[in-house]
Amino acid sequence: MHAPPCNWGGPGLRCNPAPIIARMSPEQLTAYLHEHIPLVAAMQLRVLRNDEQGLVIEAPLEPNRNHRGTGFGGSLVTLGIAAGWSLLQQALRREGLQARVVVQRSECDYLEPVTAAFSAAAAVQPEEWAKFADSLRQRGRARIVVHSTLHCAGREVVRHSGTFVAIAGEDR
Repeated sequence: MHAPPCNWGGPGLRCNPAPIIARMSPEQLTAYLHEHIPLVAAMQLRVLRNDEQGLVIEAPLEPNRNHRGTGFGGSLVTLGIAAGWSLLQQALRREGLQARVVVQRSECDYLEPVTAAFSAAAAVQPEEWAKFADSLRQRGRARIVVHSTLHCAGREVVRHSGTFVAIAGEDR
């Protein structure tokens, strides 16, 4: 899949002349997140998978526990946000689009206590991604909802929904 030509006309939109923007490996994305988002470094977040099937990140319980020894709600929501944000950043990178991505809204349903290491899986439906990317190309901004599911010990423990906004231009 090649990046579209650089004549999209979107305000502030830049396209990369390289035909394909390499996807970061899980290790590279983990390092990027740790360097640019100190909270996820403190959480000891680690990217397990970053491919066409979606993105999976995990965190150990110990640095993310509350006073009861279970997962701290703030860490759980942060993992959901980080999964959604990372998925979008990598998809934009793959398309050759440069945009600043921020979370606008975040909601969690806490289903069960988290008692061990936990992971978040995020994915976007292809038709939703197409609408998002088209809006970004045409209007210079776009909005999308990314759903993440958090698991612990093979059980679904949290459902996260994040609304993200992308504004065309260089990500800082």
